Amino acid sequence: MAVVAVVAAGAAVAVPATASAQPAACFVKAELDLGRGKATSWCISPGPREMKEHRAVIKCTVLRGRNNAHDVTYPVWGPWKKIGEQSVAMCGFSSSTAGFSFETR
Repeated sequence: MAVVAVVAAGAAVAVPATASAQPAACFVKAELDLGRGKATSWCISPGPREMKEHRAVIKCTVLRGRNNAHDVTYPVWGPWKKIGEQSVAMCGFSSSTAGFSFETR
């Protein structure tokens, strides 16, 4: 699983996030959709390993508490999709994007 750094507000980044252990042609991008963080992953080739599905993962950060405010980071997983289909994961409206990646199986 490859993890890519934080995306600036309003910027969309498509990064080939293939790892040496799984040489499949998979990609992930993050963008803002109505102010919400949105990660989209897609694979165009399963590679030599028998990979059948993938899903997008986005890490969201939300501010919790009033007097003792603190950030809480949590992951959101998209649905498992087959090769050639896109998987989408989105943060809530009051969250910011802390990172994004994809998983395969």
